[in-house]
Amino acid sequence: MKTLLTSLCDYNVWANKRVVELIRSSPEDISDKLIESSFPSIRKTIYHIWDAQVIWLNRLQGISLNTWPNKEYDDVFAGYDLYFIQQSVDFHRFIQTRSDAYFETTCFYKTLNGNDNQTKHWQIILHCMNHSTYHRGQIITMLRSIGSTNLISTDYIAYVREIENTVY
Repeated sequence: MKTLLTSLCDYNVWANKRVVELIRSSPEDISDKLIESSFPSIRKTIYHIWDAQVIWLNRLQGISLNTWPNKEYDDVFAGYDLYFIQQSVDFHRFIQTRSDAYFETTCFYKTLNGNDNQTKHWQIILHCMNHSTYHRGQIITMLRSIGSTNLISTDYIAYVREIENTVY
């Protein structure tokens, strides 16, 4: 179980870095261009991915937040990418340091509206990584819908192929 979850978290870091690099190489105003999707802009979609990662990592650490973390970043996107990538790395490192038994235990937490809940640790991690993948796909679709042709793959298999061909 730990090997699978660690691999998914490593993939999450890899894919988030690729998306950030893609956005950095795009015109500056692209992140706030209004595009119909789950969220009205690429920036808000990235904030949502980051929010979920922050909230779930805190819950895994026994802390239940009661507000969306991006509130302090709403109007400032420059430099935000560094926080986003660092948080993805922190999530990965946290998972690497857990024992195998940890993943089968239950996490007790409060939702943002204060309701008590409980979920197995492995299910939270799987949910969070799947959630990030879903919204990264939306970002690629959003970019494609506004005519971007400099798109990249964030598929898990592309990650596997890249790391298996990397010489350390």
